Amino acid sequence: MNENSKIIANPSMLQIGFSSFGMLFFSTIAYFLYDSEWVIHNQNDYIMIGILDALFCIFALVSLYMLLSSKKIELTNDTLLISYPFIFRTKIILFNDVCKVIEDNYNAEFSNKLRNFEAYKGRKITIELFESKKVVITSLEVTNYNLLASNLKNITSSYFKLRFENKNIKNTKGYGWLIFIIILTLGLIISLINK
Repeated sequence: MNENSKIIANPSMLQIGFSSFGMLFFSTIAYFLYDSEWVIHNQNDYIMIGILDALFCIFALVSLYMLLSSKKIELTNDTLLISYPFIFRTKIILFNDVCKVIEDNYNAEFSNKLRNFEAYKGRKITIELFESKKVVITSLEVTNYNLLASNLKNITSSYFKLRFENKNIKNTKGYGWLIFIIILTLGLIISLINK
């Protein structure tokens, strides 16, 4: 198939960066908790440190899951190919299997007791299949999202044909948080090496 007759959306460097450095960050903190010389007065202190350590290990595993679930999307005039490059898995969706396609806002945020922090604000497209399954693609996960989404919205129409005139706009939101996490993680790793 000709490269010009399909739209390719590669895994986003933002998602790969968040998941990779998130995994390193949470693993390093978990190691610090496990290896530190805490002043432990009773059994409850051991339990609390164990719970905190397990929590950071879970966050590291969630980051690893995010990395492994990175998607590469290829849209042609007949099919939607979703491949997961880190786990060598591919899924082919035929347009006849698609019930409807919905685009909506996508927000990745975290909060403390006082305030919500928005790490990323973008868009997501949900592809509902007749067999009661859904495929969600977000602008955080893939590059070339705008062009992909504008074409995906029309795949249920009988006259569907790829259209390339929509220019892709690079979303730079979230890179500030990524740089902050990279600096923080590198600082933790350097202090771990110097320990």
